[in-house]
Amino acid sequence: MAVWVIRGGRGGEHETAFIERNAVAIGFGFAQSIGDFATKEALGAHLSPSAKGQLWRFCHEIQRNDMVVLPRKITREVAVGHIVGDYAFQPNCVGDAVPHTRAVKWLWTDIPRSDFDRDLLNSIGTLLTVSQPTATDAERRIERIAKRYLGEPIDEMPGSEEAPEVDPSDEADLNEAIEDRIVERLRRKFAGERLEHLVACILRASGYMALQTRRGSDGGVDIVAGRGDLGFAEPRLCVQVKGRSGKVDLAEYDRLMGNVKNFRAGHGLLVSLGGFTQAVRDRNAQSFFEVRLWGPYELAERLLETYDSLPSDIHADIPLRDRKVLEDEEDAP
Repeated sequence: MAVWVIRGGRGGEHETAFIERNAVAIGFGFAQSIGDFATKEALGAHLSPSAKGQLWRFCHEIQRNDMVVLPRKITREVAVGHIVGDYAFQPNCVGDAVPHTRAVKWLWTDIPRSDFDRDLLNSIGTLLTVSQPTATDAERRIERIAKRYLGEPIDEMPGSEEAPEVDPSDEADLNEAIEDRIVERLRRKFAGERLEHLVACILRASGYMALQTRRGSDGGVDIVAGRGDLGFAEPRLCVQVKGRSGKVDLAEYDRLMGNVKNFRAGHGLLVSLGGFTQAVRDRNAQSFFEVRLWGPYELAERLLETYDSLPSDIHADIPLRDRKVLEDEEDAP
C-alpha cells in the first residue's frame, strides 16, 4: 500500500466537494479521459511534462486501498482515507475543472496539522497536485495518526518516534511551514491570560483600543475592543479566547453571540487554538457580518501581519528572523 498526497486546488476550492462526494479529482485543463491514451508519451503530446506525469500517475499508478492524504488549505486540517475506486473520467463528480477522479473512503477529515511531525508536514506540503511524501516511514506514521482518531489499536514503532528535523524542499509551501512552526510555538508558550494578552496586542497593533476584562467577572468575554481614540467607534468587539486543544463547539459560539448583544457591541471575535467544530463553521457562515473566527492559523497570520508592532515580550517568545523564519528555541535570544 502506497500513500499519495492529492491537493484540492491552489486555494482549496475543491476540498469540500472531495469530502462530501467521497472522491479526489484533478484537472490540469485537460478534458479527455486518460484511458484514451495507450502510453505516457502519447499523452505527453497534449500536456506539459509535469501535468503529464501527474495525470498518468493518478490514472495508472495509484491503486485501490492506497492511502490518500488531503492537506486542507481552508480549514488548515488534514483528511486521510483510502482509494476505493479505479480511475474514471467524470466531469460531473466534483466539477468540470477537475474531471479526472478516484473514489475515496475517508477515515478522518479534520485531523489537526499539529498531530503531524514537522518533517511529515513538510513532506505533504508540496505544491504538486499529485505526489508522494518523502518523509521517513510516512505511510506507517500517517496510518498511526488516523488509527488514533478512529480508536483502533496502534502498533509499536521501532526505536524513537521523534521525527528528524528537515528543511522544507523547494516544492514545499513555505508559508504553511512557517505558520505550522508558529502554531506549535503558540500552543507551547501561550495559555490562559498569556494568549489573551497576545490577542489584545494584535488588536492594538491593528488599530483597536483593547481592554482585557477582569477574570471571573467577564461573563465569558475576555477582551472588549473598539476603534477610535477612546475605543467608541465601530467596529466594537467582544472577544472570547480559548487556549485549550479541544475544538470550540456551538454552545460556546452561542454564548459569545449572546454577549455581543449584552455588551451592546456590534461584532464578536472567537479565538481558539484548538479550532472549531464543523457545526460552528456552518453556523458562522450564516453570521458572516456578526462574528469572526480565528483558529490557530488565522491567529498565526494576524501575528505575522502585525509582528513589527507587537511588544518585546511576544518577540522573545516568538522570535522571527527577517519576519520569515521562526528561530529554533536554542538559537533564540
